[in-house]
This record gives sequence, C-alpha cells and structure tokens, in this order.
Amino acid sequence: MEVPAQSTDIQAQFSTWKEEVDNVRSSLRTMRGKLQEIATSPQANNERSMAIEHFQNQFIRQLEVADEMYHDLKQSAKHMGYGNPAIVHHDRPVDDINSLQDRMQVFHKLHNELAGEFHRFESYD
Repeated sequence: MEVPAQSTDIQAQFSTWKEEVDNVRSSLRTMRGKLQEIATSPQANNERSMAIEHFQNQFIRQLEVADEMYHDLKQSAKHMGYGNPAIVHHDRPVDDINSLQDRMQVFHKLHNELAGEFHRFESYD
C-alpha cells in the first residue's frame, strides 16, 4: 500500500486508519463476549480455563494497543494538519506517515492472528 502525498490524502488515510482501529476494537469486544459465554459453559475445565485466561489477557492487551494506535493517529493527523512536527514517542514512533503505516500493518497482522487463534479455540468445542 502506497502512502498518499497530499495533505488531504494523508488526512483521509488517517480517517481510514482510525475507522480500521475502531473495527478491531469492535471485533475484540465481540470475541470477549463469546469468551465470556465459553467461560460460563459446563465444558470449562482446567485446560480450557488456562486458554480462557490467555485470551482474556490478549484481548485486554490488544485493546490497549488499539487505544494507543488511535491516540497516535489522532495526534499525528492534528499535527500534520497544522504543519507542526508530529509527536515522537520513543516506544511507538509517530514521527512520519511511513512509520504509522508500518505500525498499522503490524496491528492488523497481530489482530488477524489473535482472531484466527480464538476462532480455532472457539470451534474446538
């Protein structure tokens, strides 16, 4: 995916990315609800309980990452829109559009892996 060069294109890209982050948040909430149903089912044994705890922790962490990503996208869009330099976090770079694009790709990859893992677990019933 190529990064747009015009500021209006960049702003549109930020909007698209924020929408994608919101979709991931929604997906995580849905999976968390399904996990709650699994946790309260009669088939919840020790082995499944460990997997349930694993997914609870993964969902919490991925929601935290989604919140960080959304915040960084908002801040970068605001700063780039005003012509100010973007904010730089040492632990999560937001200093340029290419770094954000890379982070979004990793964000999607990790979410897709977690969703796939959860769906395999869910269908194992």
